[in-house]
Amino acid sequence: MNMTNTPIPVSLMGQTFSANEDRMWHLNEIHKGLDLPDSKSPSEWRNAISMELRTSGNLRSLDGSGTFADELGTIAYAMWVSTDFYLMVAGAFVAMRNSAVGELRSAKALLDANMPKASTLDMKARGAGLTWTEACRVAGIQQPRLALEALVSVKVFVYPVDNFGTREGSPRPPKAGFDSGAFVRASSDFGNREGWRVKTAGLDWLRSKAEKINLTVAETKAAKVRAKSKDKTDRWGRVTK
Repeated sequence: MNMTNTPIPVSLMGQTFSANEDRMWHLNEIHKGLDLPDSKSPSEWRNAISMELRTSGNLRSLDGSGTFADELGTIAYAMWVSTDFYLMVAGAFVAMRNSAVGELRSAKALLDANMPKASTLDMKARGAGLTWTEACRVAGIQQPRLALEALVSVKVFVYPVDNFGTREGSPRPPKAGFDSGAFVRASSDFGNREGWRVKTAGLDWLRSKAEKINLTVAETKAAKVRAKSKDKTDRWGRVTK
């Protein structure tokens, strides 16, 4: 049973009342069950609230059957017949409102605290670009150095080579990445060991691949650990010193 679609029973003056299969409460049964005076019968409930509830369909009188109400109408009726219930509902509303306001203020404070950082990095990505470490931090990539090697291992990034085919420098995006504007070559090596930076499009790409990159890094590290452990065993599988 999906509890989110099941009306919560109404407890009033020590008694509990449940809805019928149509998700409606029989207010006459509540009146009778609580042994209330005739002045508190559903037919005597004639104020602005009951009139509004009848207009909206939350409160209905059926010939020969009595008065029925949905959850909203039933709670409103209970608040009319019981001062204690009225104060309980009002108190619950105040508590929930204060809690919601407190959570909203905390969320706003957290957002305000991070907005300058986010704005600064966004402007930097749009301008000169982010360093690889900055881009990884924003994109959620956990180990930037190992992530570079992982991207090389899956042939997404490449190592630059000299005229003799020898590697030189750090891994970098392929030429297409620079041509598309996702990455840009750094104008200075100062504070930029890779020699290139990540632009907005490159950052979006990294965000979309972050989970896969982190997984590749974890798998590569695990493989290295297994290989190192294997090197320390002899041909019979015994660990050597």
